[in-house]
Amino acid sequence: MSEIKRTILRMGFYYLLFAINSVFCIGFFANNFFTRNLPTIYLLVLVVCLIFYYCQRVSPKEPTSFLIKSIAWMALLLILFRGIKYSAFSNIDILSRHTWYFYYVPILLMPLSLFYISLLVSKKQNTHLSKIWIWPFVLTVVFIVLILTNDLHQQVFQFQEGFKDWNYNYEHGWLFYLIMVWQYSIYFAAIIILIIKCRVISSKKNSWLILIPAFIGAILYILLLIGLVPKIGGSPIIEFPETHVFTVVIVVECCMQLGLVPTNNEYGKIFQNLSISAQITDKKGKPIFISSNATPINNEQFALKNGSRIGEHSILYKMELPGGYGFWQDDMEELDRINEELLEAKEGLKQEAELIRLRNELLVRQTKIAQRTILYDEIAQCTQRQSQKISELATKALKSNDPELKDECRKEIVLLGAYIKRYANLTLLSQENTDIELGELKVSISELLHYLNYYGIPGEFVGEAKTLISAKATLVIFETLELIIENNIQYLKGIFVNLFVDDNITIKLIVENMHISLDKKSIYALNEAGITMETTKEDDIAYLTFNVPKGEKTI
Repeated sequence: MSEIKRTILRMGFYYLLFAINSVFCIGFFANNFFTRNLPTIYLLVLVVCLIFYYCQRVSPKEPTSFLIKSIAWMALLLILFRGIKYSAFSNIDILSRHTWYFYYVPILLMPLSLFYISLLVSKKQNTHLSKIWIWPFVLTVVFIVLILTNDLHQQVFQFQEGFKDWNYNYEHGWLFYLIMVWQYSIYFAAIIILIIKCRVISSKKNSWLILIPAFIGAILYILLLIGLVPKIGGSPIIEFPETHVFTVVIVVECCMQLGLVPTNNEYGKIFQNLSISAQITDKKGKPIFISSNATPINNEQFALKNGSRIGEHSILYKMELPGGYGFWQDDMEELDRINEELLEAKEGLKQEAELIRLRNELLVRQTKIAQRTILYDEIAQCTQRQSQKISELATKALKSNDPELKDECRKEIVLLGAYIKRYANLTLLSQENTDIELGELKVSISELLHYLNYYGIPGEFVGEAKTLISAKATLVIFETLELIIENNIQYLKGIFVNLFVDDNITIKLIVENMHISLDKKSIYALNEAGITMETTKEDDIAYLTFNVPKGEKTI
C-alpha cells in the first residue's frame, strides 16, 4: 500500500471516530441518554487508547517522546474539564465558568507541544532547545493567564452584566481572536518546520496531506464561531473540545505516517534511501527491502552466481542472509572504459621500453593492492572477535521470537559494528602517518558512546584539543575502551570520557558499575604504546586515567 493511501486511510479512520461522537450529540439522544455525559465517556475511552497507542508507537529514547505523549495527556485533560463542567459543576456558575476557562490550558499547550516537536526532530546529540525558543512558551502562558482571569477584564469572552445567562449569551472579545490566530500560527509553523527538516524525499513530496486535517479543523472552528454548525433536535452535531482534539491528533498521525516525526516503525525507509543499488529478498527472490535506485531482479538474475554480469557494464553480487539473500550492483562502466583505453594503449605501443614501463606500472598497482589486502586482512583479524559476536547475535535474534531479545541483539550489533568501522578507519590512518590528529580519536570514541547511548547505557565525551597523538597509542586506547564496554556490557550504568591536553594528553574514564577490570594483556599493550594508567575505585565507580605522550608536532 502506498504512503498516500495509508495516510488517507488513517485520516478516514479518525474522522469516522469523530463522526460516531456526533451521533451522541444529536437531539434524539439528548432527551434520553444525557448528551453531555455520553460524548465525554466516549471521548475519554478514545483518549486513553490514544495514550497507550503513543506509548507503543513512540520510542522513549526519542527527544520528542515526552511531547508527543503530552499531546494525548492534554487531550485527556480537556475532555475531563468538559465532563466536570457539565456534571459536577453544572449548577455552580462560577466553578462551571472557570472550568470552561481551563479548557484553554490544554487547547493552547497542544499546538505548542507540536511546535517544540518540530524543533527537536533530527537533533542527534543535544536534546535541549536553545533558550531563544522559550518565548513561544512564555507567550502561551500569558494567553492562558488572560483567559483564566477573564472575569476581571472580559476581553476574551464578554458577558451581560452580572454574568446573566453567561453559558449561552456571550460574545468573543478581541483577545479571543488573537489567541486563535496565535494557535493556528503555531500549528502551521510546526508543519512547515517538519517539512523543511524532512530528509526523505517521498515524505516531503507527500507532506501536503498534513494540510488536509489542518484546513478541515480551521473550517470547523469558523463554523462553530459563527454558529453555522448543523443542529439536530436543537443540539449541534459537533462541539469545540472534540473538534480541537481530533484536529491535533489527526495532524500528529499524518506526521508520523509520513515519517516527519520519528516512530518505532518505518525502518525500511532507511534502506530505501540508500545511495547504492541494493536490495534484500526472501528465499524465493521477492524483494523485502529495496533502495530507491535499484531495480527488482527477475528469476533468471536470482539464479545467477555471485559476481555475474547482468548487463554491458553491470555486475550483480549475491550474498546469502538468514531468511533470504542480499543483492547489490556495481556499475563497471568507468572501469571497463579504463580497461579499453589500457588495451588500446598496449596495442599501440611500438617500442619495448614502453612495454617495460607499462609492466612496471602494473606491478606497482599490484603491489599497492597486495599491501591494501594485507591491511584489510589485519583489520579483519584484529576485529575477528567482534565480527564473530555479531554473527552469534544475528543468529540468536533470528531464532528467537522474543521482540525484546531481538531488540537487545540489534542494539549490541550496532554497537559492535560502530567499533569495527572506527577501528578500521584508525588503522588506515595509522598506515599513512606515525602520528595522527587527536580529533580522530575523539570522533571514534564519541561515535562509540553515541551507540552505547542507543543501547541504553549513558555515555558522554568531553574535551577539545588540536594536537597530534601516536597512531599506535590511538589504536590501543580505542581497543581498551571497547574491551571495557564489551566485558561489562551487562553491568554498565554509564561511561564518561574526559580529555585534557597540557604537556601530555590525559584521558580520564569514569565507569559506573565496572565489574571486570583490564587483563594483563591489555595493560601490557598500554605500556608498549608508552601509556601509563592509574586506576582508582570508589563504591561502584571506577576512575581510569591514561597519560599519553603527544606526537612529534603540535597542530
